[in-house]
Amino acid sequence: MAVIGTLAGTVLAALAQGRATRMTLAGTEATARRQHAVDAVATLVSAIAAHRAAMWHRESLRLDGDDWTDARAASQATRAAISAPAVQVAVLLPALRPAADAAAEAVYALRGAATLTALADARAASLTADERLVAEAGRLLAV
Repeated sequence: MAVIGTLAGTVLAALAQGRATRMTLAGTEATARRQHAVDAVATLVSAIAAHRAAMWHRESLRLDGDDWTDARAASQATRAAISAPAVQVAVLLPALRPAADAAAEAVYALRGAATLTALADARAASLTADERLVAEAGRLLAV
């Protein structure tokens, strides 16, 4: 009888240890996934900000009648830098995709502004979309 009790205790201890290990691993994986999501959002917001600055420079040159060829090349590079983090956000946080898409579309709207006032308005709308993206990410990723 004592042997059966000892064996049962050993089996229960092993099961409890296995469960604790799985729970720790799951917690570690969740923490890592959350950190990847935070990093993706931060990279996306940074890329959008860089594109907004490049587009502001490009479009203000264009509206002033200055040569904006070099600025166009720079803005194409910053626009391309948005793609990868946008995909990461869409994959890691599907619920955040509408806000991420809205932030990207808002920065793309700086292109072709008819006046400096319209350009400033588009920039303000882009900043607002960024703020919404960050706020929504904070809500979704709150611990």
